[in-house]
Amino acid sequence: MRKALKLLVIFLFIVKPEITLPQPGALFSWSGMNTALEKAKTENKPLFLMCYMSWCPHCKNMIDHVLNDPLVIDFYNKHFICSAQDLEKVEGPYLLNSLKIKSYPTFIFFDSKGTMIYRIAGELSPDQLVSEGKNALVPEKQLPFLKHQFDNDTSNSYKCYDYLRALKKGRMDYSTVVRQYFSTQSDNQLLSEINWKIISNGISDINSREFQFVLSHQKEYSSIASPERVVRKICYLVKELLNPLVEIKDTVNYFINRSAAAKIHLYKIDSLIFTCDIKLYELTGNWEAYKKVSMESTGTYVWNDYTQLKDIANVYLKNIPDTTALLQAVKWSKRALSLYEEYGTFLLCSRLYEKINKIQDALQMAQQGKNFAKKFGWDYKEAELLLNELQGKK
Repeated sequence: MRKALKLLVIFLFIVKPEITLPQPGALFSWSGMNTALEKAKTENKPLFLMCYMSWCPHCKNMIDHVLNDPLVIDFYNKHFICSAQDLEKVEGPYLLNSLKIKSYPTFIFFDSKGTMIYRIAGELSPDQLVSEGKNALVPEKQLPFLKHQFDNDTSNSYKCYDYLRALKKGRMDYSTVVRQYFSTQSDNQLLSEINWKIISNGISDINSREFQFVLSHQKEYSSIASPERVVRKICYLVKELLNPLVEIKDTVNYFINRSAAAKIHLYKIDSLIFTCDIKLYELTGNWEAYKKVSMESTGTYVWNDYTQLKDIANVYLKNIPDTTALLQAVKWSKRALSLYEEYGTFLLCSRLYEKINKIQDALQMAQQGKNFAKKFGWDYKEAELLLNELQGKK
């Protein structure tokens, strides 16, 4: 058996060299979940299962720097049967779907009968992982107990909040729990500290009754929490709503949801919408729309953002032929330089001038870029090549 496990480790190392697996026997068994559950039943101990992907850097970090920690090994070997499962191999794809695992690594705790009792996800320190293991052994913190408590009183805000937090910690679906709970709450009841916490942690739909209630009662919630936390929650929801639609270039649903977001009328939301707009237009190659929105609003929303000013000017350099617009891009690149001097931004500004045939201005900016690089002892070959190119156009 030991020889077979060694061969498995060698095979995984060859096929997936980007991750180093811990030695068998230190903490994990690599024999699969079913075998580990049988052992858990025999020894009457709970099971600790790490679900990972061999290409995942977060999983690698946990394996290399946390799960080989002596305190972790001692605690978990004492209290649990420990197993690890690559979600792309053997039982992995089945577990991925049946347990609805959405992030890696995910750590799942089962009782000796195979019932899931606790779940966490993401990177943790050794101390945090031991602390979570201790929580998993406390019946009142386990998922079956919290579910039973909530199901018996779906109007109890504290039972809802405790269950919601446990589900969220394990990256599990909590939408049904939150809907059930808020169906028991009147508008007047929503204005409480505990309900703010449940809204903040459990609502992700900007068209929901609860979120719309927050929008119309920002002053009251600001006194319950703080103005910063309320605005941060609003911005987070809008970002989580719009960004995925931008990434998949779903213009239809983007503009439906954008319309709802625009009605919020907060500067930070308007700024976020501007950033999403130009990113969507860039991804879809709609350069006329990109130019229109950026010409209208760059100065309003990103005038003090060096990175965005530079990025927008670079898009103009590559995709916008209009001279008037390019002159505006020159102003943005110069503004970026005034915020933070960078070698590449000098060259960007030079190439923008070159594109509109202002060769003398282009030469000056390229020379400034070269001088800037020389001052710090950096490579300035690109600036020299650009200067030679521009000299030939005089």
